[in-house]
Amino acid sequence: MTSSVKYSGEMLKNFFRFSALILLLTLALAIILTFRPKHSQDFTQTSLVQKTTESPRHFVFLTETEECLRQELIQNLGLNASWSCRCDVVVLSYKKECREEKFSHITYLFDETVTWGSGRNKLFFHAVERRPSYTYYIFTDDDIFLRFNDAATLEMRQLTPIRVFQNWLLDFEPAVGVVDYWFRREGKILRERMRKICGISNSTSLANPTIFYDPLFNAFHAKAVHHIFPLDTRHERTSWWLTDKHVTAVVELKFRGQSLLFFPVAVVNRLHREYPRSLEGAKEAWQEFIANVEKELPSQYANNTLIQEYKKDPFQYIETSHTYCMNVTCRQPIVPFAHFALEN
Repeated sequence: MTSSVKYSGEMLKNFFRFSALILLLTLALAIILTFRPKHSQDFTQTSLVQKTTESPRHFVFLTETEECLRQELIQNLGLNASWSCRCDVVVLSYKKECREEKFSHITYLFDETVTWGSGRNKLFFHAVERRPSYTYYIFTDDDIFLRFNDAATLEMRQLTPIRVFQNWLLDFEPAVGVVDYWFRREGKILRERMRKICGISNSTSLANPTIFYDPLFNAFHAKAVHHIFPLDTRHERTSWWLTDKHVTAVVELKFRGQSLLFFPVAVVNRLHREYPRSLEGAKEAWQEFIANVEKELPSQYANNTLIQEYKKDPFQYIETSHTYCMNVTCRQPIVPFAHFALEN
């Protein structure tokens, strides 16, 4: 009987120990359930925001539109979150002020008197004044859509076209970065010139120097943009098509070989608005832009053969130039007119 009592007492002790353990585990689980976030997805997004907002905003997107940004553009360029696009956005409305609820990193300006070029100048000055630490100023039309083309790898396609382009910009740091304009097949034309002029066939390079490109989506490095802007808009009363010749003249003479077309991404524009357009007087205007840049040249480069060839016939120059044959150098120093010293 004594042994039975001892055995019963031992069982009772074990029972209480087990009950206490169960109680502790229950309390611990209750605490975890009480203080955990209600939705694990929100917790993940919050952590990501906290992590990425600590990094600088390398990009500022600058665009003009009638009133408010189109949702298609916001989605395609990933502009709905500053931590995702690593950017600020400045929008110039030229018909009506935007009254929609806005993201904190998107700023709206309003001016109903601007043209295409004067609007970009206004955006440029505003961006420089608000934050001088951007790495790239990305000027874009408001109706564009980025997509991958045949040059994009499977690895690239795991990301969005804009993210791949932004990563490439930060990796290579060209003075000017552009993409393939789908409508004019600018990437195909460039590869044909590489083959015809340089003897480069079946190139697998991601980018190559270019000269003339549509201005609907261009990225300008902070070290170059001040040497390119403001745009010369004197011809915009008769034609907006002449203003981009200013960009082509300045970039080719100041940063030859550092304006790169990134082959894997193409840009499409979906709207075709009415605006002043004509190529009448284009050659003369282009020559004038070249002559203006020539005045800034260091004296030792005056009367350089390249400048004279460019100024003689700009249209012929972009068809036959050996700029397309120049090597692509990652993070080449961005210094105006430095290419003249390298050529000598």
